[in-house]
Amino acid sequence: MKVAFSSDNHFDLNKVDLINVLPRQAAYLAGLGLDAYIINGDLFNDFNRSLEYVRQLQEAVGGSLTVRFLAGNHDMGFGVTYEELESSIDPLYFHNKFLDFGDYRIIGNNGWYDYSFDEDRHSMSEIEHFKHAFWYDRRIEQPMSDPERMGIVAEQVNNQIKIAGNRKLILVNHFVPKIDFIREIPNCNTRFEILNAFLGSSQFSDIAQANQLQAVVFGHLHRHPNPLTVGKTTYYSAAVGYNTHRVHEWSGTDIFTEWVQRLVVLDDNRLAQNGSL
Repeated sequence: MKVAFSSDNHFDLNKVDLINVLPRQAAYLAGLGLDAYIINGDLFNDFNRSLEYVRQLQEAVGGSLTVRFLAGNHDMGFGVTYEELESSIDPLYFHNKFLDFGDYRIIGNNGWYDYSFDEDRHSMSEIEHFKHAFWYDRRIEQPMSDPERMGIVAEQVNNQIKIAGNRKLILVNHFVPKIDFIREIPNCNTRFEILNAFLGSSQFSDIAQANQLQAVVFGHLHRHPNPLTVGKTTYYSAAVGYNTHRVHEWSGTDIFTEWVQRLVVLDDNRLAQNGSL
């Protein structure tokens, strides 16, 4: 097995010229000898634009590898309903699906959040007010609360694990799976601590460690922490992040170089070196 992962490319906000960049990405991915390239969400602020990009990329690489994508909260913000997100809307859409490569099974789920990373610093009314007044996700309509939605996600992931048999499992989702990545943020301004409520859920790491998953690959957090191994599970962040006139999260200014640098590539050897087998 050899699979690459990337998240939070934000092509629209980063003003990327895909006419030039997409062929370079396709050639680079083909040259890696991959079985698959999986995108963890946040390609565009529009689900249909994200889907079209993935279709073009799959066409560009041809049959040499499989391309799949998950929807991040930005992809969910326009052009798609909650019901469509929970359906098999397109073969390239990887939510609540899996891919098998030898002894490995890669489970895909968009994920969500349940405010657990806030650690009771804010009241429910404060969290809900912030979300509906300021947070991007106010654009996303859903027929339940955020904790209830995360409960559905957890049930979906657990069900996928149950049917996987004895395969070695890798979970791919958009949101942060472990609070350690939140607590490590340096010089955190207390004014923005409320954002932690919307970053992910400890349920991901609880599930991963209870079932001894090989790896969890995530995005959403626009930082670049080193992989973290806890027990038999290694956590990888694949986020690229923003490089706009207001926010500079890249090490350089070139999207292709940054994308290559942030790409997470997993194969049998790397997982073995991390103590995951």
